Amino acid sequence: MYGIFKHEIMATIITGLFNSQSQSKKISEDLEHAGFPDSDYIVYLHTEPIHEEKTSIWRSFFKNEPTLEDDSLAVSVKVNEQQSIEKVNHVFAENAVIHQNLIENIEFKDAESLDYIKKIVALRARSEIYSSPEVKHHDPHSGMTSEVDFSKDE
Repeated sequence: MYGIFKHEIMATIITGLFNSQSQSKKISEDLEHAGFPDSDYIVYLHTEPIHEEKTSIWRSFFKNEPTLEDDSLAVSVKVNEQQSIEKVNHVFAENAVIHQNLIENIEFKDAESLDYIKKIVALRARSEIYSSPEVKHHDPHSGMTSEVDFSKDE
């Protein structure tokens, strides 16, 4: 006989990157004032300094921000409708988000791992590179040539 398994419904999250871990309390308060219970957002805090070099894909995804430091803060919020997306966008903007991403079809419990979020970000960055439109070059013999005379007739 088959058992019945409880599966979490896939969620949509917005992940934001902020300058400093010191912003965590204010961002949490702002999210709760906007109507998000603490079970709908994750603040990724670390207690020890992180001594990892950010990969070029991670940096390119976050627009090569020179202000990124080991003290940076990431926050993920589960959203379920356009209104909640707008609320998160507002809270993030009010707290000077460096960059944010909308990630769809993710189990919220998997988002508890910042390493998992980083993998999603890296995969998305790679897919954006591979799906770039083809660049077309013009034939060097088309267009203006050196035979064009720009002098005025007198």
